Amino acid sequence: MSRPTSILESPLARQAPLSALLALGAVLSITVPSLQVTDDGLFVASLAVTGLATVVAAVALALPHSVGLVPALLVLDFVAIALFRTSTGAGASVFTSLAVLPVVWCGSLRGRLTVVYAALGVTLVIMAPYFLTPTNVPGASELVRLGVTVIVFGTVAAVVQELSRRARRNVRAARLGEERVRAEIDRAAAVQRSLLPAPTDHLGTDVAVAGACLPAKSVGGDFFDWYETNTGIAVSLGDVMGKGVGAGLIAAAVRATVRSARTVDDPSEALLRAADGLAAEASATDVTFTTLFHARISTDGTFRWADAGHGLSLVLRSDGTVDRLRSSDLPLGMGLRDEWATTEGFLDTGDLLISFSDGVLDLFGGREDTVDAVADLARACGSEPTALVAALSARADEVAHDDDVTVIAIRRAPVPADTSALPAHPARRERT
Repeated sequence: MSRPTSILESPLARQAPLSALLALGAVLSITVPSLQVTDDGLFVASLAVTGLATVVAAVALALPHSVGLVPALLVLDFVAIALFRTSTGAGASVFTSLAVLPVVWCGSLRGRLTVVYAALGVTLVIMAPYFLTPTNVPGASELVRLGVTVIVFGTVAAVVQELSRRARRNVRAARLGEERVRAEIDRAAAVQRSLLPAPTDHLGTDVAVAGACLPAKSVGGDFFDWYETNTGIAVSLGDVMGKGVGAGLIAAAVRATVRSARTVDDPSEALLRAADGLAAEASATDVTFTTLFHARISTDGTFRWADAGHGLSLVLRSDGTVDRLRSSDLPLGMGLRDEWATTEGFLDTGDLLISFSDGVLDLFGGREDTVDAVADLARACGSEPTALVAALSARADEVAHDDDVTVIAIRRAPVPADTSALPAHPARRERT
């Protein structure tokens, strides 16, 4: 037998009710005139055995295999009740029914023989006066009581034994199901991590890039991506409404459809393809919309971007000023207006493009000026993408948050930086 999985299943938790009731019965027998103690020696002996059983049950909490003490405890319990019943009037005692507690405990154990053990224990309780007080044995009716009590309590033990067997079977099945679900989630998380962009500090010779994604659960609804195009590079950051495996599947689908527009220079076309993909899957998921920021950066610094309801992107210029990339366009998948505008700008040498998910807002107390706070943090990191991502990841480890935290940062013409403070690959970090 294995050790109980909780204190409520321990021998002490099962012993305590019986010990308490026997103690209460002793107090009542002493104080209530109609309840008499007919044998002081057996009365004291019953309390001593009860105390011993309680101590043994308490000691069992510290033992690695405490379930092995259960048979001994059950024997002590039946002996204590037999002594107590005999010392409080034998056949006239009102405490015979206390035997139901060890009967139920016995019936809850594994094995059909536990029903037999319960019946033997009840027999001991009923027959004890014949052996302990031979000069004052109960009448022949006590034998009838023995038969009825054994049948009734034996039936109780049998019912409890069957219910316990079914309960253990259900718990075992539930645990196996939970293990299978957890294994599936772990595999889904591994697949999601594999979809993150390949580890690299640079794309080409004039762009540095870094990103991190820390899901609130094993599988998150946030994603980021970067890859080279015919004219430069493309970067994306999306946030699917919801969490867990469903949101992760949608995130993977959106990422794939955006990448399918790799040869198209217009970012809004990539958003339109992603929206079409979401519309096709709308009937199979409860996830209703996705916010998405997608940008194309040409080798000459031309910067084109489209924003589908995301609104958490900025450009930190080399002179320290901040350009907030604002858009009034709706998220993907809402089905209200499948149109997204493409905005064109320019990234000069040293400019830093930053986009992050709304989980970052939690890291700054949900403040409205979180964009400014992220910009300040980027300045403190020397506008270095890897340092900024590491700083936000460290803050996520320190500050409680219920949403996925994702960030991506891209800088033109980077200055070589010390990245020793970073994890092996910040893009692949995951909260456990």
